[in-house]
Amino acid sequence: RIQMKNPSQSGIDIVAFNTYLGAICDAAVAGRPFSSSSDNVIEELDSNLFNFTNFNNTLDGTTSSEKYLYKGLNLLRGDVARKKFALDGDPDIYSFNSLLTAVAKCSKPGRNLLSITDSCLFTMKKQGIECDTLTYNARIQAAIAANEGDRAIQLIDELLASPKLDADRYTINLVLMPFVKSGRKGQMLALMKDFYEMNAGKNNRIIVSAFEAFLNTLVQNDEVGLARDVFDAFFLSIPKDRMQLTGIRPNPTTKHFNIMLGGYGKTGDALKAFELFDIMLDIGLPLDGFTVTSLMMHPISTEKITSLLSQIENERGTLNPAAYRSVIGAYGDAGDAASACWVFLEMGRVCQKRGRGAESWNVLLGALARGCIIGDKASNVLDIYGSSAAKRSTEDLSMEELTSDEFVSLVDGMTCLDASFAILDMMRSGNQTSPLMQSPMPNSQSYCLIASALSGFGTSAPNADRALKLFRDAMNQGGVTPDGRFLNAILRCFGDDIEAALAAWKTDVGPAAASQQRNGNMNLQQAYNGLMHVCGRALRPDIATRIAYAMNKAGVEPTEVSLNCYMSGKRVAMEVKTDNGKKGLGLTNQYENLLSVECTKYNARKFDKSKRRAGDKKIRIILQQ
Repeated sequence: RIQMKNPSQSGIDIVAFNTYLGAICDAAVAGRPFSSSSDNVIEELDSNLFNFTNFNNTLDGTTSSEKYLYKGLNLLRGDVARKKFALDGDPDIYSFNSLLTAVAKCSKPGRNLLSITDSCLFTMKKQGIECDTLTYNARIQAAIAANEGDRAIQLIDELLASPKLDADRYTINLVLMPFVKSGRKGQMLALMKDFYEMNAGKNNRIIVSAFEAFLNTLVQNDEVGLARDVFDAFFLSIPKDRMQLTGIRPNPTTKHFNIMLGGYGKTGDALKAFELFDIMLDIGLPLDGFTVTSLMMHPISTEKITSLLSQIENERGTLNPAAYRSVIGAYGDAGDAASACWVFLEMGRVCQKRGRGAESWNVLLGALARGCIIGDKASNVLDIYGSSAAKRSTEDLSMEELTSDEFVSLVDGMTCLDASFAILDMMRSGNQTSPLMQSPMPNSQSYCLIASALSGFGTSAPNADRALKLFRDAMNQGGVTPDGRFLNAILRCFGDDIEAALAAWKTDVGPAAASQQRNGNMNLQQAYNGLMHVCGRALRPDIATRIAYAMNKAGVEPTEVSLNCYMSGKRVAMEVKTDNGKKGLGLTNQYENLLSVECTKYNARKFDKSKRRAGDKKIRIILQQ
């Protein structure tokens, strides 16, 4: 703590003062509660300049972060620092930049802190301190955070026009999106080129680090194509007629490739992702868990997954638990639950304790659940020993240990549904059936996945009794929260048995949903949507409409999601009906129209910014009996 000193005493140096100021800025950024009584130094603010009288009694709407920022600003203006701390000299450029950087980090849409920035700049000018690149970077960052795009562009142009200042890597990263949005991509690339040429062969490490940030910024803002152009131009192919560089150019890193692979995971462009992966292998870069996880985001075949695993093993790559889980999930998506089981065992052997949490077991349950969808080999039994994953070469693993594991013996030869319930029993018993994978207690997600397997994700025949038993077992276990996803999955197990579903709602599911109100009505709404799916399976829009009325009465607004749940159930029902069974369905149209109006008349969710229905007329039909 810095004590206030008598002017006759020896003053503190600027480093100590900046350390104290930095602590104030850190408190502002962290949003810590403000309390002036805990400080030995009480700076009185100028009420005319800052529009409030003291730290504890401010105008309404001033946050604790703003109080800390004003406190820091007060220390910098005039000769306050010299008087309070007997500072030798005035605050320097580092003092002002610390405060401006804190203002930038605290800025956001709806919180305009530019007045603090302007006051700070006024004080700098009064004290004869000129802005440097870091000053401009902080101001640009604050303007962008406050959605002041025009101001940000103006500041960028001022910096680039200054003969005394140069844009650094942080400046370039800040200007990427403003330049893209204003159609100045050419100038953006020119800045990157100048930065590259200035450092190539002399400071390759800073180039590598800077372009990691550039690529990440573009990918995070959905400019994946532009990011690939930048990556190609500066690392994969540099035409001589565009760039004449001196020295040795830096090589791309695994992180560069991972950023791009993650971007293709967002766009779903599998072809470009695997093309880039092949380039990565040709260069000889090491693979890591994120590389594999990014590739597994794309829908790929069992053969492709197994081939990829073999490539990783040939490159002596090591997978972490997250990468193994992505492989298990990918095998599940490809309809190869047997290979998912085998890789699950490999994860236990390689990762040991790190891969034994409930999250890993739930990923396996998810893979098995996807094998229960009607028409997707749901009745086939698991052939784990003969799976694609088991047949590949695994020199680093003890095949004898894997093939003798009791877990494989337990579920091999079962259907995906039976294997799911066998694993659930294993988890509930807490016994270490497998020496490689000690089973944890199941959580709400575990039971949700078992219910999804039982319902075939809403496509299987009714399993009312088994679903109700599963629900009650979960509630009796203790520690399992009846969240909306679990309740929705349980109700879908009733198939087209709407009467049994309504009975279960009254006695078990409905009260459980109403007891969970921490997320508002989200759990209750998701549970009601499960009933909507059952109504669709039963082709009963009249009951679905009454449920929509009941939702309104319970304070839960039926939305388009509710309507979509009904329609998805109806699609399943129509797929299994014969042509003769479809006769007479026209009588349901009037109720479906009414249900559509009730579910789409308006959407109260503030975060739904869809404009598809912006022009729809919003009406409500009231039927009188």
